[in-house]
Amino acid sequence: MNNELMVKYEAGGQEIQLSQSDVKNFLVTGDADKVTDKEFKLFLELCKAQKLNPFLREAYLIKFGNDANIITGKDVFLKRARANESFRGFKAGIIVQSERGIEKREGTFYLKGQENLVGGWASIYIKDWDVPFDHTVALSEFNKGTATWKNMPAIMIRKVALVQALREAFPDDLSQLYAAEEMGTDPAIEDSIVLENKDEFFIGNDERKKIFELADGKVEVVKAVLSKYMYGSTRNIKKSDFDGICEDIIKLISISKTEKVENIEDAEVVEEVEEEEDFLKGTPFEG
Repeated sequence: MNNELMVKYEAGGQEIQLSQSDVKNFLVTGDADKVTDKEFKLFLELCKAQKLNPFLREAYLIKFGNDANIITGKDVFLKRARANESFRGFKAGIIVQSERGIEKREGTFYLKGQENLVGGWASIYIKDWDVPFDHTVALSEFNKGTATWKNMPAIMIRKVALVQALREAFPDDLSQLYAAEEMGTDPAIEDSIVLENKDEFFIGNDERKKIFELADGKVEVVKAVLSKYMYGSTRNIKKSDFDGICEDIIKLISISKTEKVENIEDAEVVEEVEEEEDFLKGTPFEG
């Protein structure tokens, strides 16, 4: 692909190199061929700006018809909130309606048939705040009637309330990040993304071992070649780059050995000349 879109950044201590073809082949659910260059660009730049690792299911792209949604993985919100020094915990639950009236309830338990689930809520506790940040959402605004919403509506609406509250409480950490539940997408899709493709995409331990074997265990040789391919380590090396890396290591080792032999031969010549000069000392041929 000519002029392929690509970004390079660090996320979670790992160097990420993400291209348009990577996203199309491994990180799109739906019709990948209909994803526009603009949508690819938005996805790549969001991952870079927010330091998301899509190969750990922290972000993925969904495309059905003309609509494309960029979805953030379910673990990102709490992980980032907990990393913020101002975060002091949270509570979240559901809102139910019964004969007793409307009640906010922690957790997701309610009596189907006797109580009506009408919404979700979350409270975020923040350092130096006198009161928690409270947020509520209505079930009717988010229930899209998918299988997961039908089977687990309480879990889903609680999650919507929680991620929205976290995003509003910590905009610097979570701005522009949206969960599947908010976007009308079945979150079950997330479990099928990346994992089924991950082993096909990255090299494994056997390939890493081969790299060092080809380099005769010389770490400096491995680092020199990896830098050419913009890798900082053997982690997350794409299989598409593996053969080229091996070939370059073999070439570099071969050059290194050739130079070593030439240096030895040069040393032998110098030694012979020095021996001849010593032999001619004191004779008419000296100098």
